[in-house]
Amino acid sequence: MCGARARWAARLLAAMVLALGGLLSATTSAQAHAVLLFASPAIEGAVPTAPKEISLVFDVPVQPGGARTLRVSAPDGKPVALGSVTRGGGGKQLVAPVRSAMGPGVYAVSWEAAAQDGDVMSGTYRFAVGSATAGLAAAGSSGEQRVAGAPATAVLRWVLFAAFALTLGGMVGEGLTARRRAPDEGLTPRSWALPGAVAGLAASLGLAMLIAGGGSLVRGITSPSAAALFGGWPGMLAVVEGVAWLGALIAVRLGRRQMAVVSLVAAVVAEGLRAHPATESAVWGPVLTTVHLAAAAVWIGALVHVLRVGRAWRWAPPARAALRAYAGLALVLVVVVLLTGTLSGLLLVSPLKLLDTDFGRLLALKLALVVGVCALALAARWRLAHSAPHRLARVEASVLVAVLGVTAWLGVTQPPRDANAALPFAPPPSGNAITVGGRADQIGIAATASQGQVVVRLTAPDTDLSNGDASSGSYQAGLTLTTPGGRSHALTARGCGEGCFYAPVTWRKGLNLLTVRAGATGWGGGRDTLRVMWPARPDADLLKRAVKAMRSAGTFTLHEQVASDTARTAVAPTKLTVTGEQFVDSEPYTQGTAPLSSRFTDGEGNTVLALGFPGERLALELTLDERDRVVRETLVAPNHLIRRTFTYPEPEGDEHDTDAEGR
Repeated sequence: MCGARARWAARLLAAMVLALGGLLSATTSAQAHAVLLFASPAIEGAVPTAPKEISLVFDVPVQPGGARTLRVSAPDGKPVALGSVTRGGGGKQLVAPVRSAMGPGVYAVSWEAAAQDGDVMSGTYRFAVGSATAGLAAAGSSGEQRVAGAPATAVLRWVLFAAFALTLGGMVGEGLTARRRAPDEGLTPRSWALPGAVAGLAASLGLAMLIAGGGSLVRGITSPSAAALFGGWPGMLAVVEGVAWLGALIAVRLGRRQMAVVSLVAAVVAEGLRAHPATESAVWGPVLTTVHLAAAAVWIGALVHVLRVGRAWRWAPPARAALRAYAGLALVLVVVVLLTGTLSGLLLVSPLKLLDTDFGRLLALKLALVVGVCALALAARWRLAHSAPHRLARVEASVLVAVLGVTAWLGVTQPPRDANAALPFAPPPSGNAITVGGRADQIGIAATASQGQVVVRLTAPDTDLSNGDASSGSYQAGLTLTTPGGRSHALTARGCGEGCFYAPVTWRKGLNLLTVRAGATGWGGGRDTLRVMWPARPDADLLKRAVKAMRSAGTFTLHEQVASDTARTAVAPTKLTVTGEQFVDSEPYTQGTAPLSSRFTDGEGNTVLALGFPGERLALELTLDERDRVVRETLVAPNHLIRRTFTYPEPEGDEHDTDAEGR
């Protein structure tokens, strides 16, 4: 008998390994619920003019949710016409061009997208066009997101988990009781495997329809989106699971139990691939979840079947023998469930922060229920030697059903995310922005400051700017802000790509000092303090006037100092004689335009124009005279720090006037 149980367990384990290996070989890193990181225009932000496109960036690759993926409502509630939604940034970005005019006012954005777990996430936020920021403050809080159709998803998942128990676990229970002779052949209860397979197929189809309907069962049935269902991994997983359940149903109907088990294990693996632990580990997450779900299904389903048989056989000796056989198997299952559940939980939540989030509290409730079930199971096994512990076993089964309910709701609850985790790439500027630059020994620094944030880009001499690697492990950055009042505090920086760091910040009106401590593996680092004059005041016309003034400046003297590290900044500058045309043609702003520009007045009363070219990691400061000519320039490039001063010859008319005054 023990050998037969061992052969059954070996077959089950082999089927799980084969199905898991097949699906893992066909997938990349799986993820769970998507989180909207930032948007352009910025969430609860304002832009001076109408945007040309709407862009959303998530922490994981997402699949558009069909026709309702992205919608924008004007201040009067009418929809704003958008073009087709496209994906970018490795699947983490959704972009839609704006096709209609957008006047001043507060606009509402609604979005829907499915991540790797198949749950359709939806959310809303607002942004303002023109001087409508006051309307944002009065209208409410920041953007929110949620699982679209969360109640329906939770119910369907509960049905699905119960179906696994009735089929997979039920067939294991049938194998345990089939070896015992019933007191009366007519007393053996009918198998629940077929109803369980029907329920599993219905639940899996319902989950697929939720994806096709953007989180709505009604839309999924009446107007499903084929692109949402078949255009990405979440939908394909749902289809695979539905096919697996259909195969299980046919196999059970034909009495082919081994084929039914193989199909059911494939369905269990599909669930494991889209569960939350896969977010933290693309291999161990699905493995732990698959084993956990399979063990729990067998624990519950086999117990339910043995209890039904015991009641039908009036707890005659054969029924007690079947319960004893189940008790030996259940002991192994309890250990597996506890071990895999604990490891899966540790992948998602730190034990020290278990009660800090809704997900953590639900997980704690599940763990408490499982511990309670284990206590009931141990009590039942202890009483097994004296009498049939059917009452304790019934309570155990009831609590296990509750565990399935909590597990289903956990599936639609967002796991906690590390607030300081690296971003896939840098957020766009929020509203008006100013770029400033500096150098920390051999490392170039370019910082773009905008409303509520700063993005600092570091560049070592060998940095390949064409490399889209989102790793910033070879760079280190520490940020400190000193406000105009003299108060200093450290900023919390998050990686946002190669040499890129993002930090939320509250700028104060006036001169803010941003101290950057920069380091890079293999290169000399240090610190530099950058001046951020706030608020940013774009002035594209001033840049055009400056370029025009420089082109008409004729020949002048230029003193230039070029340094690749801060030790060379003491080197004497080189004297050059150039024309305005020659100089402007060598500058990045030769066309009179720059991605970012801001005008301010320095402490000496001079007009300064700060220019930023984030894509090239360039930052310039141009100090202008009363004729809009450049008299000082500081250019921070990835590999150089360039300082220039300009001396212009006095016009002949000015010299005559001076001579006349002397006479």
